Amino acid sequence: MTMQWSNIPTSDALFLPIATLLIVVFGIAAIALVIFHVFHFTFHKNQVTKSVLSFTSFERVLWRRYLTWAIIAALFAGAFLLGPLAIAIVCACICWQSGREYASLLGTTGSGDILIVSGWITIGAVCLFGPSMLAYGPILGIFVGLIVALQLASNGSVVLWIVLAGVLGFCGYLYIGLLPAFLVALSVGKMPGLVFIVGLGVALSDVGAFCVGKTLGGPRLAPRLSPNKKWSGVVGNVLGAALAPVIAPFALPAFPLGQRVLLVLTIGLGSVCGDLLHALFKRLSGVKDAGGLLPGFGSLLDHIDSLLLVAPLVYFLTLLLWR
Repeated sequence: MTMQWSNIPTSDALFLPIATLLIVVFGIAAIALVIFHVFHFTFHKNQVTKSVLSFTSFERVLWRRYLTWAIIAALFAGAFLLGPLAIAIVCACICWQSGREYASLLGTTGSGDILIVSGWITIGAVCLFGPSMLAYGPILGIFVGLIVALQLASNGSVVLWIVLAGVLGFCGYLYIGLLPAFLVALSVGKMPGLVFIVGLGVALSDVGAFCVGKTLGGPRLAPRLSPNKKWSGVVGNVLGAALAPVIAPFALPAFPLGQRVLLVLTIGLGSVCGDLLHALFKRLSGVKDAGGLLPGFGSLLDHIDSLLLVAPLVYFLTLLLWR
């Protein structure tokens, strides 16, 4: 059967449920933010100005995050409804911006171009020849690492740094070039609704970690990598991921309870690992933030680090459970 690469969004059976879900979720979130502001103004009149329109710095961050989430949700849902080709274009854009940010972490602009081109090659190969092309990713990653290392060798750098740069180039390809292609592989599979569940689950997992971690506090998860992350936030990650199949059951077939639990744990715990992996890259490079593209979040990698890791984990879960 020929793959249908593009769709008319309004003709898709999922268009109305997804549009309704996004309107309800972001409507409730906006109301909650307004209530929070009124509550804070009422009980802290002495600490804030008399204007009810004035916001604290924390509230401004929340509103910036809300607007960023709303834009990303609309773009992601639109790409999902348009079909695999739109998902591939989104992944190519992710690869482009993430490659630039990763290169800034390494401090070498040339390596970013190499990562971007290799990522586009991988995404294009998956589109043309199918998900089996993902198996060749590590081989391409070796060549990327060698090219990055040779770039530094030509500049007369220290041998140890040349080797380290080659390793980081290889890891950068796996992180920036290969992982987004798994989202394309999911979109061309037998259950394309998983793409929406993955995006929704990662978003809710991130929100759950932020809210539960801020509310409950407690011991830190990884003080050296990410001082602000708490063990209570991990619980929030899983609870947030669990909301995805609950509020969007239309995107998934009737899986048994055990398989739904596995899916939730994969998304929730994978989101935690994705955050920590990006934090590790930042600590190795000594850079606090690779950019400020997204208001309230910073760089694009700060926002999609979980998605990059969750997409392949869910893809492999589908191979194991839902052939």
